Amino acid sequence: MSTTLAKWMTLIIMANIMFAPILAYIDSLHREAIEVVLQEGAKKAAIEGRFTNELVDDMKQELVDNYNFEEDKIIINATQTLKTRNEYLEASIEVPRGIIFIFDIFNPGPDKIKKNTKVMSEYIG
Repeated sequence: MSTTLAKWMTLIIMANIMFAPILAYIDSLHREAIEVVLQEGAKKAAIEGRFTNELVDDMKQELVDNYNFEEDKIIINATQTLKTRNEYLEASIEVPRGIIFIFDIFNPGPDKIKKNTKVMSEYIG
Protein backbone atom coordinates (compact mmCIF):
# COMPACT_ATOMS: atom_id res chain seq x y z
CA MET A 1 0.00 0.00 0.00
CA SER A 2 2.75 2.44 0.88
CA THR A 3 4.58 1.80 -2.42
CA THR A 4 1.40 2.47 -4.38
CA LEU A 5 0.84 5.70 -2.49
CA ALA A 6 4.46 6.73 -3.02
CA LYS A 7 4.19 6.06 -6.77
CA TRP A 8 1.01 8.13 -7.06
CA MET A 9 2.53 11.02 -5.10
CA THR A 10 5.66 10.85 -7.25
CA LEU A 11 3.52 10.87 -10.38
CA ILE A 12 1.62 13.96 -9.19
CA ILE A 13 4.83 15.82 -8.38
CA MET A 14 6.45 14.82 -11.68
CA ALA A 15 3.41 15.95 -13.68
CA ASN A 16 3.55 19.34 -11.96
CA ILE A 17 7.27 19.66 -12.58
CA MET A 18 6.91 18.70 -16.25
CA PHE A 19 4.06 21.08 -17.09
CA ALA A 20 4.82 24.04 -14.80
CA PRO A 21 7.34 25.71 -17.17
CA ILE A 22 4.96 25.53 -20.13
CA LEU A 23 2.01 26.82 -18.12
CA ALA A 24 4.13 29.60 -16.60
CA TYR A 25 5.26 30.60 -20.09
CA ILE A 26 1.63 30.76 -21.26
CA ASP A 27 0.81 32.91 -18.22
CA SER A 28 3.63 35.32 -19.08
CA LEU A 29 2.38 35.51 -22.68
CA HIS A 30 -1.11 36.36 -21.43
CA ARG A 31 0.32 39.11 -19.24
CA GLU A 32 2.29 40.51 -22.16
CA ALA A 33 -0.75 40.39 -24.46
CA ILE A 34 -2.82 42.34 -21.96
CA GLU A 35 -0.03 44.88 -21.55
CA VAL A 36 0.31 45.36 -25.33
CA VAL A 37 -3.43 45.75 -25.89
CA LEU A 38 -3.64 48.23 -23.02
CA GLN A 39 -0.69 50.30 -24.25
CA GLU A 40 -1.93 50.38 -27.85
CA GLY A 41 -5.39 51.41 -26.67
CA ALA A 42 -3.85 54.12 -24.50
CA LYS A 43 -1.97 55.54 -27.49
CA LYS A 44 -5.20 55.83 -29.45
CA ALA A 45 -7.09 57.25 -26.46
CA ALA A 46 -4.42 59.92 -25.92
CA ILE A 47 -5.09 61.26 -29.40
CA GLU A 48 -8.87 61.16 -28.99
CA GLY A 49 -8.78 62.55 -25.44
CA ARG A 50 -10.69 59.61 -23.92
CA PHE A 51 -11.34 55.90 -24.17
CA THR A 52 -14.39 55.79 -26.41
CA ASN A 53 -16.82 52.89 -26.28
CA GLU A 54 -15.59 51.79 -29.71
CA LEU A 55 -11.98 51.79 -28.53
CA VAL A 56 -12.82 49.77 -25.43
CA ASP A 57 -14.78 47.31 -27.57
CA ASP A 58 -11.85 47.04 -30.00
CA MET A 59 -9.46 46.32 -27.14
CA LYS A 60 -11.78 43.64 -25.81
CA GLN A 61 -12.29 42.15 -29.26
CA GLU A 62 -8.54 41.99 -29.87
CA LEU A 63 -8.07 40.01 -26.65
CA VAL A 64 -10.86 37.65 -27.71
CA ASP A 65 -9.84 37.19 -31.35
CA ASN A 66 -6.05 37.14 -31.08
CA TYR A 67 -5.43 35.77 -27.60
CA ASN A 68 -8.48 33.54 -26.93
CA PHE A 69 -9.74 35.25 -23.79
CA GLU A 70 -13.43 34.88 -22.94
CA GLU A 71 -15.26 38.09 -23.78
CA ASP A 72 -17.63 38.06 -20.82
CA LYS A 73 -14.74 37.68 -18.35
CA ILE A 74 -12.74 40.69 -19.56
CA ILE A 75 -13.22 43.81 -17.44
CA ILE A 76 -11.98 47.09 -18.87
CA ASN A 77 -12.26 50.26 -16.78
CA ALA A 78 -11.18 53.43 -18.57
CA THR A 79 -11.57 57.21 -18.53
CA GLN A 80 -14.47 57.99 -20.82
CA THR A 81 -14.83 61.68 -20.05
CA LEU A 82 -13.11 63.99 -22.49
CA LYS A 83 -9.73 65.22 -21.24
CA THR A 84 -7.77 68.00 -22.90
CA ARG A 85 -4.04 68.18 -23.41
CA ASN A 86 -1.87 67.64 -20.29
CA GLU A 87 -4.62 65.84 -18.37
CA TYR A 88 -4.26 62.16 -17.58
CA LEU A 89 -6.29 59.23 -18.89
CA GLU A 90 -6.33 56.00 -16.92
CA ALA A 91 -7.34 52.49 -17.87
CA SER A 92 -7.12 48.98 -16.50
CA ILE A 93 -7.79 45.52 -17.85
CA GLU A 94 -8.63 42.60 -15.60
CA VAL A 95 -8.96 38.98 -16.76
CA PRO A 96 -9.00 35.63 -14.98
CA ARG A 97 -5.58 34.03 -14.68
CA GLY A 98 -4.95 30.60 -16.13
CA ILE A 99 -3.44 27.74 -14.20
CA ILE A 100 0.27 27.51 -13.45
CA PHE A 101 0.22 24.03 -11.95
CA ILE A 102 -1.85 21.09 -13.10
CA PHE A 103 -3.17 20.57 -9.59
CA ASP A 104 -4.50 23.80 -8.16
CA ILE A 105 -3.42 22.98 -4.60
CA PHE A 106 0.08 24.22 -5.49
CA ASN A 107 -1.09 27.60 -6.86
CA PRO A 108 -1.47 30.14 -4.04
CA GLY A 109 -1.10 33.16 -6.36
CA PRO A 110 -3.74 35.66 -7.49
CA ASP A 111 -6.63 34.40 -9.59
CA LYS A 112 -6.78 37.48 -11.86
CA ILE A 113 -4.35 39.37 -14.04
CA LYS A 114 -4.75 43.13 -13.75
CA LYS A 115 -2.78 45.73 -15.68
CA ASN A 116 -3.08 49.50 -15.32
CA THR A 117 -1.88 52.38 -17.41
CA LYS A 118 -1.87 56.15 -17.18
CA VAL A 119 -1.23 58.31 -20.23
CA MET A 120 -1.37 62.04 -20.85
CA SER A 121 -4.05 63.28 -23.24
CA GLU A 122 -2.94 64.98 -26.44
CA TYR A 123 -6.43 66.13 -27.41
CA ILE A 124 -6.72 69.77 -28.37
CA GLY A 125 -10.35 70.87 -28.33
